[in-house]
Amino acid sequence: MSAPAPMTTAPHRPRLPHTGTRTITRPATLDDFDAVNALHNRCSLETRFARYQAARRSLRRGEFHHLTRPGLGLTWVTHPEDDPQRLIATTNLVRTTEPSTAELGIMIEDPWQSRGLGTTLAQYAREQARTFGCCSMSVVTGLDNVRMLRILRTLGASRPAAVHRSTADLTVSVEQPRWS
Repeated sequence: MSAPAPMTTAPHRPRLPHTGTRTITRPATLDDFDAVNALHNRCSLETRFARYQAARRSLRRGEFHHLTRPGLGLTWVTHPEDDPQRLIATTNLVRTTEPSTAELGIMIEDPWQSRGLGTTLAQYAREQARTFGCCSMSVVTGLDNVRMLRILRTLGASRPAAVHRSTADLTVSVEQPRWS
C-alpha cells in the first residue's frame, strides 16, 4: 500500500439533509478537551452507552491525547455554524491492530440526532480513512443502536463479523462502490 496522503485539515461544512442546518466539522485539538467533556455531560446515558457500551461521563486527558495523536487516531469535533463554542458531536477513527483498519466512533448530542448528522459524519470519516491509509472501518455497536446500524447499512457494511450478547462487530469498506 502506498503512503497515506496528508490529512484534510480544512473544516468540513456540510448542510444537514433533514433540516438544511449547516455545521462545521474540524480536526480536534487538545484545547478541545474541556468542550468534548462538556458534550459528554450534555448527552443522555443512552447516548453515551450507545457510543462506548458503558455509561462514561467523560474522557481522561490521556485518552483524548491518544485520540488526537497523529498516526494513531483522528478526532473531529462538530459545532453549529453559528455557535463555534458549542460542540454537538465528536467523531473518531482509531488505528486497530489490523494495519489497514480503523475503528469508527461517533457521538452526537441528543437534540442533534435523527437529522442526518451521523450519516454525514460517517461518510466524512470514510473519506478521511482513505487518506489515513485504511481499507476499512470497523464498528462495534449495540444491537439496539438502530441509528448506527442504519448508518452502517447505508454505507454498505458487511454482515456482522461477530455478534455477542448485545453487540455486533461490523466492517465498512472505505472504497466507494463501483456501479456497473
